[in-house]
Formats: sequence, structure tokens, C-alpha cells
Amino acid sequence: MHSGSSKRFLTMADDGMLINFDLGEGPFKAQQKYKGGSWKDRLSARKAAQYNRTRDVKRSAATGVNGTQVAERKEKPNADDFETSTAKRQRTDGADPRSRPVSGPNVTRGKTASGKPQEVISSLFSFNPQAKTKAENPSEDAAPAEPSNAPLSDGLANFVNLGLSTQLAEHLLQKMDIKAPTAIQRAAIAQLVNEDTDAFLQAETGSGKTLAYLLPIVQRLMSLSANSSAPEQGAIHRDSGLFAIVLAPTRELSKQISVVLESLLRCAHWIVSGTVLGGEKKKSEKARLRRGINILVATPGRLVDHLDNTEVLDVSNVRWLVLDEGDRLMELGFEQDIAKILAKLDARTGRKAPIPGLPTRRTTVLCSATIKMQVQKLGELSLKDAVHIQGSGEDKALKRDDTSKEEKFSAPAQLQQSYAIVPAKLRLVTLTAILKRAFARRGSVMRAIVFISCADSVDFHFEVFTRKLSKTDASDATDSTEKPEVTESAPTGAPATAFSTKDNPVRIFRLHGSLPQHARTSTLAAFRSSKEPAVMVCTDVAARGLDLPNVDFVIEYDPPFNKDDHLHRIGRTARAGKDGRALILLQPGAEEGYIDAVLKQGRHDDGRGLLRSDATDILRKGFGSPGLGAGADWEARATEWQLDVERWALEQPKALEMARRGFQSHVRAYATHVAPERAIFDMQALHLGHLAKAFALRDKPGSIKVPGLRPSAGASKGERRSAGKSGAKADHEIPGSVEIDEAKRKMRAAQKKIAGASEFNIG
Repeated sequence: MHSGSSKRFLTMADDGMLINFDLGEGPFKAQQKYKGGSWKDRLSARKAAQYNRTRDVKRSAATGVNGTQVAERKEKPNADDFETSTAKRQRTDGADPRSRPVSGPNVTRGKTASGKPQEVISSLFSFNPQAKTKAENPSEDAAPAEPSNAPLSDGLANFVNLGLSTQLAEHLLQKMDIKAPTAIQRAAIAQLVNEDTDAFLQAETGSGKTLAYLLPIVQRLMSLSANSSAPEQGAIHRDSGLFAIVLAPTRELSKQISVVLESLLRCAHWIVSGTVLGGEKKKSEKARLRRGINILVATPGRLVDHLDNTEVLDVSNVRWLVLDEGDRLMELGFEQDIAKILAKLDARTGRKAPIPGLPTRRTTVLCSATIKMQVQKLGELSLKDAVHIQGSGEDKALKRDDTSKEEKFSAPAQLQQSYAIVPAKLRLVTLTAILKRAFARRGSVMRAIVFISCADSVDFHFEVFTRKLSKTDASDATDSTEKPEVTESAPTGAPATAFSTKDNPVRIFRLHGSLPQHARTSTLAAFRSSKEPAVMVCTDVAARGLDLPNVDFVIEYDPPFNKDDHLHRIGRTARAGKDGRALILLQPGAEEGYIDAVLKQGRHDDGRGLLRSDATDILRKGFGSPGLGAGADWEARATEWQLDVERWALEQPKALEMARRGFQSHVRAYATHVAPERAIFDMQALHLGHLAKAFALRDKPGSIKVPGLRPSAGASKGERRSAGKSGAKADHEIPGSVEIDEAKRKMRAAQKKIAGASEFNIG
């Protein structure tokens, strides 16, 4: 073989054949070996590398030896499984800081002409899936919808005509600024003041159901006092005993009901109310019960405890029992506790001589937004010959056949609903852009709520939005950027450095079920009373029943676990006839099926007024510079913001661990959607690598065991082998072979043991 020849000869050992290969004039190059992954992944990587080599040769010929060369790499979903840098990194010259980042999970810049090292930048805007559905935004000329839950305006529908005393009606008008009843209040008060029949109250969120059942109870007790010989002292006083019990599923809702009740009782100071809740000291609760209570607001578990162990709690004269948020009571597993409460009330009723004028039978009121199978079961357990009271005011007897079909339940008509199609990699920057835009002008938004699926994710986002900013970002923020590093006992409220401005400072709060009860109570109180714009990042612990004033905007960052939760979430705004906005973020692909399956169903207009946005539009408005027309630098600014978060996470081990926990809990929570929606929220379609970037992670954490997800999607081969040898499991991990329903049940059961939270960590 001649050295200068362009031919190479290879001899076959089996038959001595000579084969001629023309390999060209260039020297031999060592071929890169690809390891790990499946054979399809390795084949794809080899083809991608061959394509890149061919393109680089053509580009070199076009630009010359001294020209700028850029080696772009094609991104693959499992590129990080290969032991090669070409599938992960590529180089750019970075001449234009506003240029679009090139493809790949991350891009490592080389050195500039001045010799300075260039940093790692995130390719947020490459290889993102495109939306499959088309936008069908309504016409801008459409007339605004009339409020469906506003107080009635006609003069005949005042509280006195419904059976309330003049004293109570004047108190509502002068002290509580309530001028007229809502539709559900008009229907319920007229029925419950004059009749002793059981009732099922059904009305849309924000329509005033709490006053609908509290006003008749207070009026009946005030009437007993008015008929006594000394009405100024009252026939009803704290020593008279307990007459009414209100059961609520959560401590936050119980606290809120108690606040409304105390406001009502300021016109009848001799009637005493109190609470018994989980998470508080039983010793202090027993002391309150010993002093005497007439109306008790309680959570089911704690009330059962007192009925079993507190002798001073006398329920023989209880004549009113209210089950608020009946569907939520059943979802949280309180069926057995409610059955025990009903049995003890039935067994102890009539032990003492009743007070003259007190009803002879107990009235039970069940409140629920929808009639579902579980609510039907609770109704059969607690109600007898009940009257169905709806917001329309058309009362009818609630028969067994009425609960066989689930009735349609709509959000308030005046609520402006919208959705945004956002790829997984852009979720974090898009949420930031939404909040930047919402609080750009002082007075535009006073309060906003961001719903997130799990407690770990809430903690992570709270730290992201309150972190100490870099010098480049701090110029637009408030002066309160000196936030300390992540600590074990982080506060529940802090300045929102990520989207505050000097002209419009914003505070951010966090709330979830894993927080201590005193922290949850103080957080809600601070959010309610905040004089400056405020955002609350929370789980579904704040989704139901809470009346948070002046909430202008609700953002569902993570879709809810069922459609009922969606309606209750967005019901935190547009209450009592006020305006409000709600936005939900969906990923391109299967999640777009949520639009027709849920979003268009819970509306008075059948979805015709549903608005749509895309991530690029939101980012352009949130990160674009007002002085550059349409915001020409929005991509560079969004990328730099993402980079700053990633650097922050890498520099602080506690922040990095918080990001990993948030990512893992989010993926586990994604697997717990109800059965009818699992095709929409498909675990197999979830891109874990892209999703990791939404948690400021440059590589997805391994060993994430998720029900319904194949093992290879959550861990590498080596990690699965080591995990199998050790047999160790992380907290709340469920083997992949377990059915999703069973896994969901076990996760919720495990979390109920932790401070009464209903998440794993799901709020």
C-alpha cells in the first residue's frame, strides 16, 4: 500500500477477497463512540453528528478560515443519556446579546475576541412544541356579560320582607355595608326563617351562601330573646347551651365563617359563637366550651374528638346543623366523622328540657356547588325530606331522583376567563411575565392568587420571586432586594423582588397545607389586610369557600386535579357581582384537550367568550422594553432572567434542593388527575427535560418514581440498577406497578398524617 495513494485495501480473513474503498485524501479521524440509551437514541445521535459535520464543512467553505464558525447541535429528548458533549453543548460567538439562543438544552459560549470567557445561556426558544388548536378569540365588540352573582337591586327584595328583624337588617346595611340580598340569600332566608325542614343549598361561587344559612339561625335565636320577659338580657345567653353547629372542611374556611358570624352577632351581643379547629390547643378549646357557646364552627375531626372526650360539650339542644362545602367534606374523607357526629346528636337530643320556642326537630342544611354521587351519599346520610334551594329562587322538594344526574355549574358570568398555551421550558418566565404585566401600573391589580399543584413547588416559587436580584435586574425592582439566603424557617410573606417596581411595590405570600396552623391563619390575615398590591402563591387549600376581598386576578399555573376544583379556584375572584379575571396555563399537545373538556363547559356563554394567549405574546409584553416599539429585546431579557434564576439555584445548595423537591413533587402530582382527565394530562407525553428548566434545573433529577410513568422516563439505567439493589424509597414514593387510583389514595392517606394537610405535598 503506497502512502500517497487515495486507495485503501482491506483483506477479508474468510475468503481472501480484496475490497477497494475510496476514502479520500484526508487523514483518518477517530469515530466517536456513543454509549447509554437505547439503540434508536444512539443511531439518532450518530446521524445528528454526521449532519453537523457535513454542515460545518459547508459553512467553513462559505465563511473562510478566518470567518466565524457556529456549531449548532440538534437537541434530542434523551441527549443527556449519552457520554458525549456534542449532544449537550455547542458554541456561539455571542456577538449580539439580543440574538436568539441556538438549539440544545444549554449552550456553552466560547471566548470573545477580547479573550473573556462567555457564560452558559439557556435555549428557551428552541425545539418547543407548537400548539395544535387554533385561536378563536371573541369579537371585541361583544357586550360585557351581566353579573350573575350580584346582589338584587329591586326594592322589594330587601331583608325585612324576607323575615329578618329591623334590627338585624339595619345592622347589615350600616355595619356590614350589605344593602340587598343575593338570589340564593333571598331564597334560603325566606325558607329557613319560617320553616323547620332540611335544605340543600346550591349556588355558584361568590354568591353569599355563608350569610344564606347564618342569617336564619341568628334571626331565630334573636326571636327567642325578643319573646322573653327580659329581652335586653336575652333568653339566650352563653349558659343556655349549644344550639347550632357549622361544619367546614378546612380550618381556613372555618375561620372565615367565624369572622362573618362574629360580625353578625355584634347586633346581638348576648349570643356567643366559638370555634374548635384542628391544629390548635385542645386545652384552650375546652376552656371556651366550658365558658359556654351558642353557635359553634368546627372541623369534623376535632368536633368528634371533643364529643368523645369533652364532657362539658352539651349538644342536647342543638337544633341547626350546617354542612358547608359538602363535596369537599366527602373528598377529604370526613364521611365517617360526619356519621359519628349525626349519631351522637341523635342520641343526645332531648336529654334536657328544651327552651320555650325552640324548634322540636333539628334542621340540617347541606351546602354544595354541585350534586354529585358523593354529595348524594352525604345527603342521604344527613337530610330528611329536604328542600332544594337554588339561586334562581325556585324551591322544590329534593327527591332521590334529583341527585341521579350531575347538574351543570357555571362560573360567574362577568368573570373574564382566558387560557395560555405555554411550552414546558417557558413556564417559569411566562408566569413572571404575566405578573410583571399585571403589576406594571399602580392600581391596575390589587390582589392576585397563583394556584400551584403541590407545597414543595409553592415554596420554590416563593423563593424565586423573593430572591435577592442581580445588579442587572435590581435596577427595575424596589429597594427591598436585600433578601437573605434560603433558610429552614422561611417567612410566609416578603417583597416580590421579581416583579415589583419602585413605583408599584408588591408583596408576595405563600400558603399550603404543610404550614403550621398559626402561619396559615396569619398569612391569610396579612393578605386580606395588605394595603399594597399583593400576590398569594398557594395550593388548593385556598381554593374553596374563602372570601378574599378585592382579588382581581386568579392564575392557575398548574391545572387543577378535577373540573370542580377549577370552578372553585376561579371563584376567588368576580365575587358578589364584581369584575375579575382568570387565566390558566396549558402545555401544547394533549393538555389542549382541556379547553373543550372543561374550560368551555363551565360558562354561561358555552365558551364563546373564552380568550386565548400564546407564550410569545405574553413574554413580549412582560419582558419587552417600552422604548423599543414592540419590545425587540424581549427574548434576550427573558433568557437573562432565566439564567439569573439558574445561577441563583446553583450557587445555593438549599435553593437547588428546593428546586429538585419542587420538580419531583410536581411530577408526582401530575399523575393524580382524575380518571376522565388522564388522557389530557398524559404522563407519557410529559417532557421531563423541558419541565426541569421551569424549576431552574439544567438537568432533570433522576430516580423519580411516578405511578403510570415507565421507569426509563424518570431515571437512567445505572440509577435504576442502584435503586433496585438498595431498595430505598424516598418519601411518598410509589412503585410504578401500582395503579394510579391506589397510588393517589395512599399518597393522600399518608399526607393526612402530616399536620392535617391534604397534599403529598399537594395543598
